[in-house]
Amino acid sequence: MAMLLKDRVVVITGATRGFGYAIAEAMLKAGAIVMISGRSEETLAQAIAILGAYGAVRGQVCDVKVEEQVYALARFAVQTFGHIDVWINNAGYSSAAGLMLETSPAQAIDMFITNDMGTLYGSQAALHFMFARKEGTLVNIYGNGSFLRPASPTGLYGATKAWLTSFTRSLAKEISGSGVELIGFSPGMMLTDMLTNPTVIGERGKEMMKRYSFVLRWLADDPQNAAQRLVETIASNKKEFTEYRMLRPSTILLRFLRLLWQDLTKTGKTPKYELQFVDAYKPKID
Repeated sequence: MAMLLKDRVVVITGATRGFGYAIAEAMLKAGAIVMISGRSEETLAQAIAILGAYGAVRGQVCDVKVEEQVYALARFAVQTFGHIDVWINNAGYSSAAGLMLETSPAQAIDMFITNDMGTLYGSQAALHFMFARKEGTLVNIYGNGSFLRPASPTGLYGATKAWLTSFTRSLAKEISGSGVELIGFSPGMMLTDMLTNPTVIGERGKEMMKRYSFVLRWLADDPQNAAQRLVETIASNKKEFTEYRMLRPSTILLRFLRLLWQDLTKTGKTPKYELQFVDAYKPKID
């Protein structure tokens, strides 16, 4: 892989597994110096031990729901490497699949704080240091719901991503002329833990997930492909603000045709996944 980001300092939140981990690996292979974060010291150490084979990587425990921990991550990156070239607000998750009205409010709140407030904290932290240098790249990771289409059976997750898109587009106007580039990156469906081990709420949730294996075969992709495309997008971008989507209408059509060919030739495989079922939440209204 070409050294597209040679010696660029990249900070990635939520990077001990899933898409964040794939991003870290792709950045290191592109020559970047990487700072990763995660909530667990154990998983952070394990990720650093493996990623170290690809290049210079450091890490710090950080729960993006805690404002000061996010700011501390940024300070640690600057103290360690001198500055931040790229900050990627990746940390986020979908709590469960099912009806929004049957989802526990506690789960919804935790998801909103992680996906949205975590992005706000990360943006504040990164831009504080980037504004001083009048350069840098801030990346916000979009998701299902970012472009205001119905996001069921992960409707509440989609709502957090709709917020994130609105936040990103408004932020682009606010920081115009600062020298900082802003990228909204939509990686599409990826075969990470979030998709291969989802929690499903209630009977309606089960109904909504009946064709899940077909959807995975059709639309889900290796996260390394999206990670590599993110590297290329950052390296080539010249705009103050840009949005990139992995799943475009033409891509969706091509993947469907590939699926038909696999069915015809009996070469297709269904990705391994396991659904975890929980009861529907019943609000105590009466």
